[in-house]
Amino acid sequence: MKRNRIHAITGKRKSLRIRLAAILLLVLWNCLLTGKLRTVQQISSGSVPDTQIMSELKFFPLAFQSDNKSSGQQNNPNICNYEDSWQSARTYGGDRRHEGTDLMTVRNERGIYPVVSMTDGTLEQMGWLKLGGWRIGIRSASGTYYYYAHLESYALDLEPGSNVYAGQFLGFAGDSGYGTEGTTGQFAVHLHVGIYVPGTDKDKAINPYPYLKQLEQRVIYADYP
Repeated sequence: MKRNRIHAITGKRKSLRIRLAAILLLVLWNCLLTGKLRTVQQISSGSVPDTQIMSELKFFPLAFQSDNKSSGQQNNPNICNYEDSWQSARTYGGDRRHEGTDLMTVRNERGIYPVVSMTDGTLEQMGWLKLGGWRIGIRSASGTYYYYAHLESYALDLEPGSNVYAGQFLGFAGDSGYGTEGTTGQFAVHLHVGIYVPGTDKDKAINPYPYLKQLEQRVIYADYP
């Protein structure tokens, strides 16, 4: 009798789990149909920036020269040039696709152009990567990961786990990467910007280019040579 009762209880629990799973799937399906649940494909498709990501982006990631502000050139991104190179072929480290946008500085000099955070968030990663060189990764409140690579150096007050605010100085643009720690000079000075949204198993890259175009009107000014 006791064994039969245990089997009955176990059967009810399995039935309950199946019902809960079915309800959860139904809710997810309804959310997708009504547009309430965003998928990675929905976020990254097309050239129109996602509204949630756009709402947390505050500043263009390279600081403009203060001289431009006084001369009325604040709407002209004359400190760098960039294009939509999303998914362009790359070969270093094996055949792969470009998962970001490269802001090529007008002057090919490392340590000149200040890099600032585009968003508020938590500093999640910093240090050397073979591909990215000296890099910084910041996680926003929405879970989006903002990646800044090929830096020349870091701001002195940064450390993993610290809070970062939009517009905060992170370091200087450089040409680090594509080799062992400290490697420079393998390419022209630039800032690589990446944006990654949470996926089911890992973060998924989306195209930063349309977001950067929007941020050209939101800039920080700094004094530099």
